[in-house]
Amino acid sequence: MANRTLSISAVVMTNILALSACSDASNTPAKTASAAQSSPPKLQEKEDLSPFTGFASARFGSDEAAVRAAWKGSLRDGGGSEACRQLFQDPRPANGFGTSFMLENGQFVRYDIDTRERKAPRGLQVGSSSQQIRATYPGRFEEQPNKYVEGATDFIVTPYIDSDARLVFETDRDGVVTRWRIGVPPAVFYVEGCS
Repeated sequence: MANRTLSISAVVMTNILALSACSDASNTPAKTASAAQSSPPKLQEKEDLSPFTGFASARFGSDEAAVRAAWKGSLRDGGGSEACRQLFQDPRPANGFGTSFMLENGQFVRYDIDTRERKAPRGLQVGSSSQQIRATYPGRFEEQPNKYVEGATDFIVTPYIDSDARLVFETDRDGVVTRWRIGVPPAVFYVEGCS
């Protein structure tokens, strides 16, 4: 009987100790502001969500009216046909076209950037380097030779979310980003846009 009481007491005591080790979050001291600020920010999937689903409020697959509403500025028609056409920011920046939007059969499928006005997911932009792309998207990209510029490379980035969309960085011979785009296949892979 003494052994049985001792066994039951041991089990009860073990459970009490285990429960007391658990703490209530309200009794846990809060982190200090300096401790929270010194920790590097965690990269979360939400960071990639918006750009890989469209531009601002215009989602891939939406119509021209949604693209124009998301841009909140003037867009000029770049020509083409109903099968494929592009809208360009108006007025254009001093160099390049700035931002353009591609529509296929009336649906938004891609946007392109060739200025430093906007940043790609995770902060890269025109002027960033190939080394920065490799460091920013480890294991999430493939490299391909550029179709027209010898020695230049295109980086095709797969997002950290479940999406068919892709981010494509075009670099020059020196490994500097000259433009980037996000869109859904096959449109995101059209080298000449709607040409």
